[in-house]
Amino acid sequence: MTGTQKAEFVMLAVAAVLFCFLSVYCGIRLKIQKKKFERRIKVLEKELRYDELTGVLTRRAFVNEVGEEIAQNGVGTLLIFDINGFKQVNDTYGHIAGDELIKRYSARLEKAFGKENTGRLGGDEFMVFVEGECDREKIAACIKKSGVISFIDKQTKVEITSCCGASLSRSCRERFEELYDKADKALYSSKKSGAAITYYTDEDDNEKNE
Repeated sequence: MTGTQKAEFVMLAVAAVLFCFLSVYCGIRLKIQKKKFERRIKVLEKELRYDELTGVLTRRAFVNEVGEEIAQNGVGTLLIFDINGFKQVNDTYGHIAGDELIKRYSARLEKAFGKENTGRLGGDEFMVFVEGECDREKIAACIKKSGVISFIDKQTKVEITSCCGASLSRSCRERFEELYDKADKALYSSKKSGAAITYYTDEDDNEKNE
């Protein structure tokens, strides 16, 4: 082998080593970037799925998932909860105290119905979806046990009351918007009557208080 050939061989060997090194380095970097990207995706998915303040489902996530549940099974009960006089709490104790109250109220709903069945509509309004045939006695028991309708808030020492409107889904053809509209009307009736929960009934187009 001549001197020139030896030099070329050495250069090729060095190039091969460098190529292998760069390949390994790039492979490692790609794996690191992929893991970072996957972690970021998970963070974004969590932010889109769960409400930042309360940890329950966001409005969008709740609507999408309940809509899919109705389309598949068609049977369930939508509940809308609203805290009475929440603005007064904010005005008296400040918005930070108001946010803390929202978190405590949400925790009561989550304990009663489960995190994946509870969503924050916005402000001091929440939604709950109970799958399957409506068991009004069981729902009433859950509401009573959780104390969301009336309780003394330990931090502010204020008596907190709320109301609930409910509507029933009986068919896969039911649209979430229709279910929500009926529950919202029942919620309005509950506010007027002072009932713990008001069910909207399709049969007679009236509300039933319990």
